[in-house]
Amino acid sequence: MSTVLIEDYALLRVAIQHVLRDAGLGEDLASGELSQLEALRNTSVHPVELLLFGGSTHADHDVTALASVLDVLAPRRVLVLYAEFEAALMAAAVRAGAAGYVSKSLSPAALSAAVRLVLAGGECYPMPTRTAPARRPSAPPDAPTRLTQRQEEILRLMVRGKTMREISREVGTSVATVKSHARTLYWKLNARNQAAAAFTAVNLGLVPGLDDDQDDESSP
Repeated sequence: MSTVLIEDYALLRVAIQHVLRDAGLGEDLASGELSQLEALRNTSVHPVELLLFGGSTHADHDVTALASVLDVLAPRRVLVLYAEFEAALMAAAVRAGAAGYVSKSLSPAALSAAVRLVLAGGECYPMPTRTAPARRPSAPPDAPTRLTQRQEEILRLMVRGKTMREISREVGTSVATVKSHARTLYWKLNARNQAAAAFTAVNLGLVPGLDDDQDDESSP
């Protein structure tokens, strides 16, 4: 699977590369600055399955640059990373058929979940914000995302990209039981599949300490 990362800031580019490798996308990974687009086209394996495009803080420039990158690389799936939210860039991403528009400030776990969601055919865009001032609720709303200890354990493994069979081995229960828990989690998180559930769970903070888990796994 060929992946291309375009990000002008070297330090951030290295950090994102680390996340992609942890997600199993390091084998055919090409990365560089926007100015290296032609070189990336020549060095990447075609067709490009996934493009991660790092935006700047200049929406007009980013919209034009994104169009150029899509024209040159013709990726199958696109995830746009923004430094500052720009409605114009998000609209351009939507028009171009991009599968997601997420912040560069995402945690490694959240970015990994977003990548998995996009590769699974899902989409991840910012939730629309309300312009009217929100009223403070008199009582806390119902929490459909309240999880049991077993559900949290299974969800943590789902976020890490484990299959149902792998999860069943780790938690010591049958695959059928794991699938039953997974269906309940999909309902609670309003998700269609494992990738969507993982992305929602990470962004809701339902799996605390996940980045620490990933650091432990990547340590020698």
